[in-house]
Amino acid sequence: MPGRKPKPANLLTLEKGTLYGAQKERVENEPRAERHILPKCPARFTKEERREWRFFASILKNYGLLTIANAPILELLATDMAQYKECAAKVAETGIIIRSPQNFPIYNPYWTAVNKLEEKIHKCLAELGLSSSSLARIGALIVKSSKEKDGYFED
Repeated sequence: MPGRKPKPANLLTLEKGTLYGAQKERVENEPRAERHILPKCPARFTKEERREWRFFASILKNYGLLTIANAPILELLATDMAQYKECAAKVAETGIIIRSPQNFPIYNPYWTAVNKLEEKIHKCLAELGLSSSSLARIGALIVKSSKEKDGYFED
């Protein structure tokens, strides 16, 4: 689909206040998550993955973003974070540069894994709306909408 990604209904409403035309129709037809149906931690997870899943689930719940639709991304995030911590511990133990079997200096394979996992974690956080810039944007929009409702608005 060419063009920009569509924004979620709540974000559009916060930004614009009143919606008209195609945006209003799209927002009215957009499916809403039921807040009482919460995802459960997968049984296949290890102890570390469960710890990460609970940590991120509590953050998402705090911001009202914990929904069943976010469960697959939350699973990826928990798995990636547990692997990241394991690889980072190996790098801390052995160092970034190690010796190959032929005694040549090479980059630690765990170092490459750490860098790739950092990228994946950042993408998952951004997708869930937990990046610092996403939270700041949402917070600014909430403040703006509350000022408009109170009849007080300054630019």
